Amino acid sequence: MKRRYLFLLPLLSLLLLGNNAFSQNVEQLGLKDDIKNFFKGFKEADPFKMSGSFGLSTRSYFALNTMNRQAPFTWNLNARLNMSIYKIRIPLSAVVSAQNKSVSHPFTQETFDGFSNRRFTRVGASPYYKWAKVHLGHRSLNFSPFTLANHTFLGAGVELTPGNIRFAAFYGGMAKAEPRDLSLLGLNRQIFNRRGFGVKTGYGNNQNFIDLILFTAKDQENQFAPINRDSATVFRNENAVLGINGQVTVFEKVQLKLEIASSGFTKNAVDPLSDVAQTSIPNFLLAPRTSTTYRTAINAGVNFQLGIVNLGAGYKRVEPDYRSLGTYFFNDDLEDYTINMSTSLFKNKLRINGSGGLQRNNLFGVKATQYSRAIGSVNLSYAVNSLNLGLNYSNNSSAIDYVLNAELDSLNAIVITNSLGFNAAYSIVSENSNRHLFSLNLSTQGVTDEVEDPNRSAASQMLNAIFSYRYSPKESGWKYNARLSYNQNELSQMLINRYGGSLGLDRQLIPDKWSLALNANYFYSQGETRNTQTLTIRLNSPFRINEHHRLDMGISYLNRLDSRNTGIGDFQEYIGTINYVYTF
Repeated sequence: MKRRYLFLLPLLSLLLLGNNAFSQNVEQLGLKDDIKNFFKGFKEADPFKMSGSFGLSTRSYFALNTMNRQAPFTWNLNARLNMSIYKIRIPLSAVVSAQNKSVSHPFTQETFDGFSNRRFTRVGASPYYKWAKVHLGHRSLNFSPFTLANHTFLGAGVELTPGNIRFAAFYGGMAKAEPRDLSLLGLNRQIFNRRGFGVKTGYGNNQNFIDLILFTAKDQENQFAPINRDSATVFRNENAVLGINGQVTVFEKVQLKLEIASSGFTKNAVDPLSDVAQTSIPNFLLAPRTSTTYRTAINAGVNFQLGIVNLGAGYKRVEPDYRSLGTYFFNDDLEDYTINMSTSLFKNKLRINGSGGLQRNNLFGVKATQYSRAIGSVNLSYAVNSLNLGLNYSNNSSAIDYVLNAELDSLNAIVITNSLGFNAAYSIVSENSNRHLFSLNLSTQGVTDEVEDPNRSAASQMLNAIFSYRYSPKESGWKYNARLSYNQNELSQMLINRYGGSLGLDRQLIPDKWSLALNANYFYSQGETRNTQTLTIRLNSPFRINEHHRLDMGISYLNRLDSRNTGIGDFQEYIGTINYVYTF
């Protein structure tokens, strides 16, 4: 890791080791007893038990006067089992779904057998007993946000937590080789098999801990490589990440958090080796190549509990092109300085949360544009008896610097984003126990900029308003609901207004067995080039056959009317669903 962060590591370690939770010996922690008594009482439970559910969902789709926007037929099979062998618990889950949409590609079916049916399968189990847990199949683990963050893998893993020891590891596939859609009719997805490995070892509990993390991933040579020999954009990646993640509470009022991760990412694994003298990742974990970059991410925070007020400050820095193949997404090239405050007043009836700070990008100063940005938000909530009120406001302003030439003056732009929201809910219970529920939601968001060149200026404004009412008479099995909505969207002086209304009712035809719900929605959109009307009707009928069997049926109808002939025209869509669930 880079030297400017190294001083934080011993600081965190001293805080952790100096805290009472980290100053006990092995026997006091109970580690010896945990290991010695691991199998104590193992046979006291039933030799075998099993419960769970199986479900089959089907969905059909049909359209008139337009191309199908969805697959004509899809199905989904899922199962959840909870088994136990004496005291070993074995939760198992499986999901299989498919659609009958064919794949468009210029290759024979035999070449890609199994891909054309677009089948999605997830099967996994996580047996556990006391402090030992094993992961098999499609599973996910969470080491830390910058290293391995709930990324699904197909393989095996283990978690061990005897006493205050924290250990976890996994190995498995993180992406499956699939052919690129060279017809450009679909997404060009990852085409290489990717294998990953990770290990976390630490000390502590959920409130006070320190973890050391290693994660590596590498794309394998692809059996479909001849298809993409001319590709200049898809490469085999390699990645190695080292991280430290910790949290500690000191003086019972102050909580410290810190995560530091250093990543080495190779864009093309076949590039020549590089003779870089110093790297943040050891060469035996990741061989440096000409396309290898080394980046660091840090997230630190401190919170103080001062009576009814909680104060905090945070610092986050993610360097440009920081990558971890164990995470799905996060923003890079950003640095944040923030403060936050939360409190509750009037016997917790009023709650206040607020935060503010500064954010900037272009950390290495190599981009053509750079900005600094003020970020802030306030959330208020008030609840008393049958009334609930909420108010939220955020104001993000960005000062953008367009760097044209070092010898010329730069162009400056100020971009301001404001959002304001208000919600209210009020319930009335009459003397005959009939219930009335009223709710109102209002929100507005605006984005404006001021640029020296007027031709580049743009502004947008969105306004949303929703009022809903629900009536539940006690003596009747019927329940009624109604809603009115309005949406206004203005972008670059183009204004679109959308008005909507809905009516719905539901009733239990047979108490606790069979119910019916009907909803109708109408929307009218008015714009400069097109006025459209949309009518949707949905009918749902869940039926509980008995204690073990349940059947849900639904029909949906959509009618789209284009009052100005723009080439799209009118069309209709029909969707039918049947879901069956068996529980035992």
